[in-house]
Amino acid sequence: MGLRLRLEERTTERWAWPGWRLAGAALGGVLLTVLTLLLFYRAGGLALAAPPVIVQGDRLQLIGGEGVSTPTGLEIRQAGPQGWAMVQGPARLAQAELYRLFFWRIEGLPPGCEVRLIWVTQAEPQTPRQRSLSLAELEEGVLDLGAEPDWRGRIAAIGLAVRGPFSQPLRIHHLELRPVMPTTAALLRWMAADWISFEGWSQRSINYVSGAPLGALFPPVLMVALWIGFSAGLYALFNPRRRTPGGGWPYLALFLIGWLALDLRWQGDLHQRLLKTAEDFAGKNAEDRQLAALDGELYRFLRDVRQRLPQQPARLFILSADPAGFWAGRTRYHLLPHNSYAGFSRLPPPGKVRAGDYV
Repeated sequence: MGLRLRLEERTTERWAWPGWRLAGAALGGVLLTVLTLLLFYRAGGLALAAPPVIVQGDRLQLIGGEGVSTPTGLEIRQAGPQGWAMVQGPARLAQAELYRLFFWRIEGLPPGCEVRLIWVTQAEPQTPRQRSLSLAELEEGVLDLGAEPDWRGRIAAIGLAVRGPFSQPLRIHHLELRPVMPTTAALLRWMAADWISFEGWSQRSINYVSGAPLGALFPPVLMVALWIGFSAGLYALFNPRRRTPGGGWPYLALFLIGWLALDLRWQGDLHQRLLKTAEDFAGKNAEDRQLAALDGELYRFLRDVRQRLPQQPARLFILSADPAGFWAGRTRYHLLPHNSYAGFSRLPPPGKVRAGDYV
């Protein structure tokens, strides 16, 4: 009887110790993963993960005034009818909380002129925000937007508005957004946010899942890969491998736990998308669903356009500032079965049109 008890105790110890060691290795893997990522960013890794957003002059779009693109930048020669010259360029949906420093390089600013920084966010692309730049800020060429209440979310575009007239051409070489190193507490908050944030719908969601929010500093897949590697290394250190059956099961368990964590996050993201879809489209007819879609305002406009087109398919020329972009393509789709051509940014030459065409 005593021998049987001792055998059972040894068997229990054999299974219990590896379990405790595996749990300790998993916890140590979490700590090492967090410390490694924090040290990476604190040691200068932010420049690799979040490089500056630089909009060169030749990529700036003139939306007010007259000018021309030159090899050294955008040259503005005259203000618009309202007395302002305005330029803007893409900001790569930079996270405002991180990209707080705004730099610019301009030549030919007249003394005492009024200059405003303008921007739009991803959440409100039709609502421009602006901030006046003081004379001291213009001379310094840098602005910290951390205290600006409207500088939040993801920045879709940045630009400048300058009041004319101009005694000489105004040349804008580039605009730039640079990240500011977050504190350790901010990095920890960012880490948690990257793990639990909802990706939302995009135009490629049906075919692609990024597994992380746009511009994530702590991609969940990377975090899980580091955790598996550190945990497996610690377990091997705590429990040197012996030639016994089942010696590889703890490592397989760590891999499956990491896989399961990513899968649960993905399932949660799918659930959030389902709730968002039901909120936007459930219980609505086809017309109301079109109006509730991403291009609902465009659809509303094109619905009025269709009333002025003939019943039979006609040939249409669609003029757009971005002929190959999303909105031009959606315009063609909503105007079917009319024969639409969207590759135009200006009126086609007279030889390309004929009676009965529409613009």
